[in-house]
Amino acid sequence: MKTSFHALKLALAGAAAIVGVSACTTPQPCTSEWVEWRTDKVMSRFARSNYGTINELRGLSGKVDTPSALTALRIASLVDDFDDLARDFDRIVMPELNNAIAQCSEPQNFVPAFTGFLRDEGVGEDVIEWIEVIGYIAMEQYRS
Repeated sequence: MKTSFHALKLALAGAAAIVGVSACTTPQPCTSEWVEWRTDKVMSRFARSNYGTINELRGLSGKVDTPSALTALRIASLVDDFDDLARDFDRIVMPELNNAIAQCSEPQNFVPAFTGFLRDEGVGEDVIEWIEVIGYIAMEQYRS
């Protein structure tokens, strides 16, 4: 009796999973829902794989305008990590976004997409302003 009850529970769980998966369909391409779905998917994967650096940038929020000595040291220690993050964003995220969005509209520019991503991840505006300036300079050097 226990075995058949366990089998029934497994069958019901499997059926529920199938119904749940079929309810999560991909939106129709080139709709605003599809662009949002695709962007969220790409950005979420990148955010998970770069959690440490993003968390450090969040920690600097509100401290950049009048940095203490410790904050200045933290910023200096993040330069290489930030450079890696920006390069990876340009190398991984931008092509994925541009390939997906090119089906429907103009490709995105790097700095607005990158700062928008950081803003969505909770990085403060003071840090984002700093990143915008550095980002334009770094990407020009990286691409040339």
